[in-house]
Amino acid sequence: MLTPTPNDLDLVVRAAWLYYEDGLTQAQVAKRLFVSRQTVGRLLEAARQHGIVRIEMDTQYLAAMQLATQLKDASGLSDVIVVPTAEGRLSRERTNERVAAALAAYARRHLHPGAVVGVSWGDSVARALVELSEEHIEGVQFVACAGELSGIDEVLTRSPGVMRRLRTVPAPLLVSSASMAQALAQENAVREVLDLARSAVVTLTGMGSATPGGSAVLAGVTTDDEVAEFAARGAVGDMLGEWYDANGRVVETSWSERRIGVGLDELRGMSNVVGVAGGVEKVAAIRGAVRGGLIDALVTDEPTAQALLGP
Repeated sequence: MLTPTPNDLDLVVRAAWLYYEDGLTQAQVAKRLFVSRQTVGRLLEAARQHGIVRIEMDTQYLAAMQLATQLKDASGLSDVIVVPTAEGRLSRERTNERVAAALAAYARRHLHPGAVVGVSWGDSVARALVELSEEHIEGVQFVACAGELSGIDEVLTRSPGVMRRLRTVPAPLLVSSASMAQALAQENAVREVLDLARSAVVTLTGMGSATPGGSAVLAGVTTDDEVAEFAARGAVGDMLGEWYDANGRVVETSWSERRIGVGLDELRGMSNVVGVAGGVEKVAAIRGAVRGGLIDALVTDEPTAQALLGP
């Protein structure tokens, strides 16, 4: 990553302005600034990496893609956003970046002063929140739908504005016993946050798969062995720390009575629940969430959308 020094910052801004605002080609910008074309490319990349330039897609156009339309019709969802993938299958990291950017663009439709936005602890959701500018989140309150958001704290530190507006549940996602979970659920501080989450105008949630190396495993919440046990019971995915089967029904696991958060059966009755998931390994989890009515809208990538439309 190119980190511009104070002396370079002027050059970065000038290159970005000439390219994006004046419409000059990179070769023309290079000639104007007396630098090489390769240097212009690095300057433009630095402008994007450091937020000097922000490129936003109108998700209404992504929703109008033929693939998104087909998936929307087949699934019965209220909206489907499909992120194009030009160079074939991407790494998990790059896929998450793309779907997160699309989720952020979609979420902006619902942001206004006074809006309450429910969030899960998924990586793609955290990345999406970081994409939101101060202008878009003015007067918005973000609220956790389940305990322990520590898994995404490192990502969210890149957005102090979101952190200031985020109300977290003062309890971990999983506690040591069912009696402890019941006691915490009765605490005013916990109940107030979860009640606020239930009133959200839009809820952004990731979906993990019941496969080795899934999202919950990467987040350090569970292990591959535990996930294999849940899969043996019929689980295909998880949301908000609850596991569900191919029809979106909650699967009873060792987590069930120890979890702190909004339940999936409650989520089913909430409006504007937007699920985000990229990668073909999550197809079963997405299908289960759709069949069970756990989500109203979906943000995903092109290969995953194609797989969802397959047999």
